[in-house]
Amino acid sequence: MELKIIGLSFKNNPEDIELYKWIISHSNKSGFIKDTLREARLNYSPEEETKESEFDDKTELIDMDF
Repeated sequence: MELKIIGLSFKNNPEDIELYKWIISHSNKSGFIKDTLREARLNYSPEEETKESEFDDKTELIDMDF
């Protein structure tokens, strides 16, 4: 299985800026994000299921612009 990079984009609004600053305050950003997602997965309930989107072969990185 080929693993692909997942990029996150943040909007230039107070809520996203606060979240971005919280994430980058951790020395191991990737580990922090993965730990947070693992915890969210443990608390996942089927009612929260959303439609899966199809993935293509390109990686799109978005500039955060702040």
